[in-house]
Amino acid sequence: MTSPSVNLTDFSATEARTLLFQRKVSAIDLLEACISRIDLLNPKLNAVVTKSYSRARSEARTADVLAAAGKPLPLLHGLPIVIKDMNKTEGIRTTFCSPLFKDFVPEQDDAVIARLRRHGAIILGKTNAPEFACGSNTTNRVFGPSGNPFNPDLTPGGSSGGAGVALATGMVPLANGSDSGASIRNPAAFCGVVGLRPTPGLVASPDRGVGLSTNGVEGPMGRTVEDVALLLAGMAEYDSRDMMARSIDPNIFLSLQPVEVAGLRVGISEDLSFAPIDRVVRETFRTKIATIRSSFAVCEDSKINMQGAEEAYMGVRALYLLAGHHSKYAAANSDLSADLAWNIESALKTTPVEYANAHAEQTRLYQIVQAAFEEYDIIITPAANCLPFPHSTPFPIVLEGRQAKHYAEWFSITYAISLVGHPAIALPAGLDPQGTPFGLQVIGPRFGDKRLLEVAKAVEELLGGFEETRRPRVDVRALAAGSNMVGMVSR
Repeated sequence: MTSPSVNLTDFSATEARTLLFQRKVSAIDLLEACISRIDLLNPKLNAVVTKSYSRARSEARTADVLAAAGKPLPLLHGLPIVIKDMNKTEGIRTTFCSPLFKDFVPEQDDAVIARLRRHGAIILGKTNAPEFACGSNTTNRVFGPSGNPFNPDLTPGGSSGGAGVALATGMVPLANGSDSGASIRNPAAFCGVVGLRPTPGLVASPDRGVGLSTNGVEGPMGRTVEDVALLLAGMAEYDSRDMMARSIDPNIFLSLQPVEVAGLRVGISEDLSFAPIDRVVRETFRTKIATIRSSFAVCEDSKINMQGAEEAYMGVRALYLLAGHHSKYAAANSDLSADLAWNIESALKTTPVEYANAHAEQTRLYQIVQAAFEEYDIIITPAANCLPFPHSTPFPIVLEGRQAKHYAEWFSITYAISLVGHPAIALPAGLDPQGTPFGLQVIGPRFGDKRLLEVAKAVEELLGGFEETRRPRVDVRALAAGSNMVGMVSR
């Protein structure tokens, strides 16, 4: 067993898995360490909104019995995980962070959660999000706001904000997320962790309401690229009920091949030629890239031009949300969040010609982005248009010095990539000028998820070699003592 002075929450999911498989750590001890960390920090951050301690303890003891008997162990054996409160979890309250479902307890897991359970993951609780995951500031009328672990007065991003907070603070080694416009990448960036939005269809789910949309993708979050790859192996699976599903061997994500960064061709873009990016983000991004630029074979400004992405995304998104939520709006629009109601009302005003144009523009932009990978192995952008802002503010009202057009404009740098369906991963790259984490969005070619993870792991190691870009760590003692601005870069 490990030394009693070692806190089990400090291990990455990959490290913890190795210890569990070697029986150097028990599942129940790992679980109890996570519960202690949740109980210590969650009252200050509100990341885990529903707990399932009793059931988790029972499952952890069962996992230990299995290991002691020398039986074959499942992929995610004994690893605690928190689930976004958008996924149905059998026997565990699932509210979708809406007053309409505040007491709903599903009778069965959705397809992705059933998959995780089958692989041996132990569900410890549910994480906070905006209502129906609509928006990128994690706050709602059921549970209230989540706080950024580096400054609890600021937003952790969203919509998988509770997941990002739980990972950054060591509450759990793994968390699932979902991403329509920014919802995995944005909180990963704001919390200093890693999050992958995979190619749509890789994590197949019949629960996707619009089967042929690039919106509504589920994906893994962790503290390292290896952790994300491990969880992806547990999430990715073919399901013929998902119209975008494709056959794949999930085990390929367990063997990431080494990549030499010196051979990589990298395209850089501050704004994809359309997104309003605050000056402080541009300047910080340039500083981070300058730190690592000389390490690549090619690292140059890309001419990728996604002008037209806003109109296309808002049209495609409108249809997706209309299909998923119009019945709720018709029955109880006064009980929906302002953001979701605005989306439905905007969608109802959109004409058939505008919808057709949005989908045609989506196709044109997809071809532009995919063509860029004939020149580059990856494209790197900022992971958010602005820095973390007070969670009491619904969204930034000013972007790049002018009035924001709508609540979703501040994550346009990520929703443009959602629009075209390419995989993208958020990597932590040190701190920003206000002392909160700064993230990079690393984009790969469509269906190139494994290669993207391999390259991202190499870039992660590169970033970790410089003080300016090293992953920030939460000072747990300072946070527990009630201090704000608790980030630190050194381990």
